[in-house]
Amino acid sequence: MNLEDTKFVAELNSVRELNLYLQSGWVLILSYIKYYTDRQEPCFVVAWQKETEPIIPETLDSWELKEIDRYR
Repeated sequence: MNLEDTKFVAELNSVRELNLYLQSGWVLILSYIKYYTDRQEPCFVVAWQKETEPIIPETLDSWELKEIDRYR
C-alpha cells in the first residue's frame, strides 16, 4: 500500500462503519482517539486506492443511531 495511490479519504467514527468500508475495498491508513471532557471517540481514516469510483457504503450517522437506541 502506497499513500501516493490514494484517490479519496474518509474519516469514520465507529468500528461498524470501518468494517463496512473495509469490506467495500477501502484500506485503513490511520486510527486515533479523539478525547472530550466526558468521553472518548475512536476515529479511523480510510483510503480508496483503486482506479474506479469509490464505493461508499450505506451507513447511519451518529444521530440516527442514537434515535434508534432511544426507541428500543
